[in-house]
Amino acid sequence: MRNSIKFLLLLPLFITTLQADHVRWLNDFDKAHHQAIKQNKKLMVLLIKKECKGCIETIKTTFINQPYIEKINREYIAVLITKDQRSSYPIEMLYTLQYPSLFFLDNRELFVCKPIRGEITPNELNSYLEECK
Repeated sequence: MRNSIKFLLLLPLFITTLQADHVRWLNDFDKAHHQAIKQNKKLMVLLIKKECKGCIETIKTTFINQPYIEKINREYIAVLITKDQRSSYPIEMLYTLQYPSLFFLDNRELFVCKPIRGEITPNELNSYLEECK
């Protein structure tokens, strides 16, 4: 009886989580770049570091359940890079001292617009998505 009550209480939470609209992240820059070329999409690269609490909050608030998520998934290949990760990425091109940092590149790895560095809010990202076409 107790387990069935727990299940009934947790079921809506589980269903809501499944329905959450979120960015589909890749963590391998080279694979993402190949997909961007193949699908004729741009790259959106988010650089974070492990011990950055603000980075996790940014992912939770800015990249989940926002009205622009569908547009990101449709027009960009999203790449989530953690500082000092094993797989390679163009560190010289995507160099930053501020985390998180969000870069917008075309599929030839050229900047579409300037990066967003530091806190990334939903309003700021939405504006960037309109400007960086």
